[in-house]
Amino acid sequence: MFENLDPDKKERILNAALAEFAHKEYADASTNNIVTTAQISKGILFRYFGNKKNLYLYLYKYVRNVIDNEIYSQVDTDKGDLIFILKELGIRKLEVYKRHPDVAGFIAQTKREKSSEVYEDLMSIERERSSQLRENYLFNNLDMTLFKPEFRNENTIKLIRWTLDGCTKELQENYKGQDIQDPAIDELLKDYDLYIDIIRQAFYCR
Repeated sequence: MFENLDPDKKERILNAALAEFAHKEYADASTNNIVTTAQISKGILFRYFGNKKNLYLYLYKYVRNVIDNEIYSQVDTDKGDLIFILKELGIRKLEVYKRHPDVAGFIAQTKREKSSEVYEDLMSIERERSSQLRENYLFNNLDMTLFKPEFRNENTIKLIRWTLDGCTKELQENYKGQDIQDPAIDELLKDYDLYIDIIRQAFYCR
């Protein structure tokens, strides 16, 4: 069983597959490249997954589960503070992206995927998932009184989310491949905190 595999070897296989599928359409992705990068034999890969399609769909479910359980489900929404929520999301995304650098690219690629071999399966998985509901839940109980009266609207929320999401992506690119430790996260978030301060001054009452 793949789930019982040595954690280091498992991470190596997952990251090799993510790297391949994140930068290519499904039809063009090569299991030969994956096994070479992962430093395993093709026989071992197929022993666990059977074929490329099973590997691809396993990877998609795995990534979505990581996002649901390690990002969205772990954010504290009790304060109703949009910036606090987005900062928590940013930290957790960085932690996941450091462990699996190509997660974001893979998810983006699956949204563009049109291969008839996997398209319907992807749609079926999405219908069964609740991650979108979980993500939306994060923003369902915002305390809009934190904002200046003229900014208590959906467009303000979208603008702030876009800004801080872009900042997270920039941090991800700048520090890709480095180990995540608590001091390292603090260092990464210095620029992030500067953006947050600007947003608070511009949109918040205090």
